Amino acid sequence: MAGIDKALIVIVVAIMAIALGATLFMGAAQDAGPTVATSPTVSTETSESETPTSFGADLAAKVREEAGMSKKDTVKPMMSGWDRLTSDVDPGMGHESHQLAIILAPSSNVYSGTLMYDASEPIQLVALHGPLAEGEDKGQAIWTPDGETKFALTFVNPNSANGEWQFAGNALAVHTMNTEPFIVDYKVDFEETPMSDTVVTGTIDTVTDPGVGHESHQLAVLLAPSSDVYSGILSYTASEDIQLVTLRGPIGADEKPAKTWTPDGETIFELTFVNPKNAMGSWEFSGNALAVHTMYTNQATISYSVSATVTPGQTMEVEETMMEETATPQTHTVDAPAGTSVPGCEETNSCFTPADIIINAGDTVEWNNIDTAAHTVTSGSPADGPSGVFDSSLLMADATFAFTFEDAGEYDYFCMVHPWMVGSVSVN
Repeated sequence: MAGIDKALIVIVVAIMAIALGATLFMGAAQDAGPTVATSPTVSTETSESETPTSFGADLAAKVREEAGMSKKDTVKPMMSGWDRLTSDVDPGMGHESHQLAIILAPSSNVYSGTLMYDASEPIQLVALHGPLAEGEDKGQAIWTPDGETKFALTFVNPNSANGEWQFAGNALAVHTMNTEPFIVDYKVDFEETPMSDTVVTGTIDTVTDPGVGHESHQLAVLLAPSSDVYSGILSYTASEDIQLVTLRGPIGADEKPAKTWTPDGETIFELTFVNPKNAMGSWEFSGNALAVHTMYTNQATISYSVSATVTPGQTMEVEETMMEETATPQTHTVDAPAGTSVPGCEETNSCFTPADIIINAGDTVEWNNIDTAAHTVTSGSPADGPSGVFDSSLLMADATFAFTFEDAGEYDYFCMVHPWMVGSVSVN
C-alpha cells in the first residue's frame, strides 16, 4: 500500500510540473507581446533543449514505468509455443453473465488430448458432447446457444488459474462465472478423430447390472468386452454421481485378483472400480472393456465422449490400487449458479446444477449458492408452496445448506425468492 501511495505522489508531482511548465510558457508568451505571422520555415536541426511540456510528459512516463503501472506490464509475456485468448460473453442461454473462451470449436469429430492453461484468474474447464438428439437431455448438465441445439456439458472446476487437463469432447473451452473478461494462455496437444467403434460421442441410459451379485446396481457399457486392449480418455456428464469401470480378462483360473466381475460365474474379469464421487469429469483408462456404474436401482443417463486406441490381443497390467464400491452414506453437491436470479435458466433446467439427482436414504445433499443474489432451498413447489420437509431460509451468496434424507421418496424443491428455480431429489 505504501508503494502505491508513493507512486501516486510522484505522478501528482509530475502533473504539477506539467501544469507549472505550461503556466511559465504561457506567461513568457504574454510578456513578449503580440506576434506577427510569417511564412513558415522548416528546420532540419533537432533542438537539444526540451520544452517544459515535453519534460513533464517524459517525467510522468518514467514515473509510471518505475511504479510498474505501464499498460504493457499488466499482461505477462506469453510462453513460447503457447497461444492467447481473451474471453467474451458466454453465448449459452442462461450464461449471459458468464465469460467463455472457446479453444476448440464444436466439431462432428472427437477431440482428445491434454490442455495446459495459465489464466489471469481461476477458471473452469469445459468439454461439450453432441449435439444431443431429441429427448436425450435427461438430467445431465446442458449447454445451448438457442434452446434447440443442445450439448451435454462436462464442467470441471479445478479452483486454479493454471494447470493441465486430459479431455475428450466435440468442443473445448474455458469459462468463468464472472462478468469481466479474462485472459488465458494455453497449449493444447490434441487429435481430432472421426467417429468409429472406439472413438464415440453418445448418450446412454443405464440398465440393470448383469454381473452376479450386482443385480441391484445399474451399468452402462461404453466399450464392449474384447480380447483387445482399449487405451484412451473418457469425458462424461451424468444425471447423478457415477463410478468408472474397466475390466481385464477373461482371466485364467489360477489368477486371484482382489476384485472381480462375472456375468455367469464362469467367465471372470478383473475389475478396476474408481469412485470419483461426481457426475462430471474425465478419466484416462486402459482395459478390455469400459463402463460406468451406479449403486442405485433407478436408471441414470450419461452423455460422454471417448477416444481410444486398440492394442490387439495384449494382456493389460492393472494397478494394485483400486477404490472399492461402498454403500456408506455420501454427500452430494448441488449449486445455485451465478445469474439464476434472472429468468432463463429454467429453459435449460439449469437453475440448480444438477437440477435432478438420485441418492440413497441416509445420504446428504449440500446446496451451494455461488450466485451473487440470495436464494432459498425450500421443499415443495411454486404451485403448491412449501411442503415443510426442509427449508434453508434465506441463503446468502457463498453460503451453503445441507439436509440429510433419511426416508425414501421424491422431494421437489424451489427458491421462494425466484420461483422459476426448481429441482428434485429422488431417494432410494
